[in-house]
Amino acid sequence: MRVTPRSILIGILLLGGGCASLTTAPKKAAPGSGKTILADARYDFGGFLLPGNWYKGALHVHTTISDGKFDPLATAQMYRKLGYDFIALTDHVGGFRSKDKKTHRPLVYPLEVLNKSDFLVLPGMEYDTSRGGETIHFVVVGPGYDRHLRRGQDLSEALEQWWDGGAFAFFAHPHWSLDGTPVLEELTFLPAVEVFNFGTAQAEGLRGNSQLHWDRLLRQSRPVLGVATDDTHHGTDDAGGGWVMVRAEALTAEGILTALRAGQFYFSSGPTLHDVFFDVQGNVHVRCSPVAAIRAMSAVGRVVQATAAPGKGLREAVLKLDPKRWSASQAPFVRVECVDRQGRMAWTQAVLRLPAR
Repeated sequence: MRVTPRSILIGILLLGGGCASLTTAPKKAAPGSGKTILADARYDFGGFLLPGNWYKGALHVHTTISDGKFDPLATAQMYRKLGYDFIALTDHVGGFRSKDKKTHRPLVYPLEVLNKSDFLVLPGMEYDTSRGGETIHFVVVGPGYDRHLRRGQDLSEALEQWWDGGAFAFFAHPHWSLDGTPVLEELTFLPAVEVFNFGTAQAEGLRGNSQLHWDRLLRQSRPVLGVATDDTHHGTDDAGGGWVMVRAEALTAEGILTALRAGQFYFSSGPTLHDVFFDVQGNVHVRCSPVAAIRAMSAVGRVVQATAAPGKGLREAVLKLDPKRWSASQAPFVRVECVDRQGRMAWTQAVLRLPAR
């Protein structure tokens, strides 16, 4: 794998560089205990240690411009009623508006009509391509979203160009596409992957969960973010089941894109995460909506879990990671997931290096 200076920078910005002094750790109140806990500010699971507000967003949405059921205005109104703060409209290349597949047409959304003071619409596009017989889709949100992908262009190069232009880009539904994990692993630049896709989880053979692809990248200490989406096509039938919660200062295009690119978000298909952090002793603290299980996940055999009592909901846990089993070599990453009794999940971003004991 080629490691570029840009890849190193993304790793530092997105997944915790481990460079800050412990003296900068903020104080966290331990719920119900009256105690104060020092959070290790060197490691952030996705914006929990930062100031700002949480904004709920859908990053993979289709309209009648391509193969969606509702037009852009009706789609925006639907998500606004569902309680979202922002969406990204990501119709397919060319919008399917031309039968001439060789013609690239600009994809333009009526943002001046769609955007409201309390609701943001970002422009985006889903790129459909193939390499070596593998079906490959990318979603690009923000500046340069409609830049043409050249025939046969190196995909790592294309992703790097989108990213350098200020966009947020991710590999879409690798499980649904039946992509082998090497398809993603061989990309030398990959900022994010769609870990959960609600639409394919419902209607396409239950192939909506791509945690395997993400975890294999993280096991290689690659700074790859995870996202959850709807991939909405059929209106209310496949909307509201996968989203991101972004920690940003304001609900603006610049604020949301900056936070996404910096990894300041978690993602969910159900549970809400209130707080996730390492304390200075290396324990993981989690507070969330009632769930059946709270887990710290890493490499094979490296899982620490707290479970709710029968008929109860678990709202918080302290997960103690045995330093002998969770050394950097044995556990090259740590992420947290919460699972409710309906099987819906919430995921943090991953921390690539564990706190020193």
